[in-house]
Amino acid sequence: MQLSLLGTFTSTLTGLILAGFYMLNKKVSHAGKPLPVILWIFVCHLPIFVLWVVIQPPTYITPLYFLPGLGVMILTTGGNLLTIRALSLSPFSLMIPVLGLSPVFTTLAGIPLLGEWPSTTQWLGIVLAVLGVLWLYAPPERPWDIFSFWPQFIRERGGPYMALAALLWALSAPMDKLALRQADPQFHALFVFTGFVLTLFILLTVRGELRDQPVMRSYWPMLMLTGAIGAVTYMVQLLALQNTPAGAFEAIKRVMSQILALALGYFFFNEQITKPKLIGIAILSVGVPLIVL
Repeated sequence: MQLSLLGTFTSTLTGLILAGFYMLNKKVSHAGKPLPVILWIFVCHLPIFVLWVVIQPPTYITPLYFLPGLGVMILTTGGNLLTIRALSLSPFSLMIPVLGLSPVFTTLAGIPLLGEWPSTTQWLGIVLAVLGVLWLYAPPERPWDIFSFWPQFIRERGGPYMALAALLWALSAPMDKLALRQADPQFHALFVFTGFVLTLFILLTVRGELRDQPVMRSYWPMLMLTGAIGAVTYMVQLLALQNTPAGAFEAIKRVMSQILALALGYFFFNEQITKPKLIGIAILSVGVPLIVL
């Protein structure tokens, strides 16, 4: 599959909307415990997906759909939980670029799982992507102090959570692509998020957390907005995956969301745009395309 104009546009749009979705996730992360917050964000996805199915009824679903569909359900639930936890603990502009490690994990997983070794260009991209992420954590007053990168990353409480989320997202995108070969995107979206909601609702009801740890009322308008934007993001992502090679989609999406994260962190969370952040994003923006294109 070649990169089309529609694929480029929808991939870019996915990255832009995704950065806004994560920004809202950070704002609502303090509304309550992560599980109830994620549950209600997912609940707010459903009306849009139901409307999509009503307007455009699915035309095909095969039995082979359900294995990758369930895989996407599990991976996306875990990725969302880890992401909202990371955003509640650490600065927005330091967390979102960590998701640029997703292509690194995807490529490295291909060695033991598929016996596929990265090319020289991909190895270079992997090194640059990891270096770019770590460079974000250099002290602003010593942007070239490479020996401080790793300790600073480990000390950042949300870093390990977001790195694990990147691993789950790395596995989720190819699984989405497999699922879309066996079912229409509108059915896939409704199936996955209905499964999220039912699973989390049963779990939280059994644990008594819906009653004992409710989401704060003042956050409900923002929570509903987060859910609506999340649904639109997922719809655009599925459209992009149908018209774009997986590697090109991942590269464009991650680069756009990383760049926008700096601006959103500055305007909405009063986070400084420092030299280490600019250097790290620049290196990431070179490294990620080298891995996946």
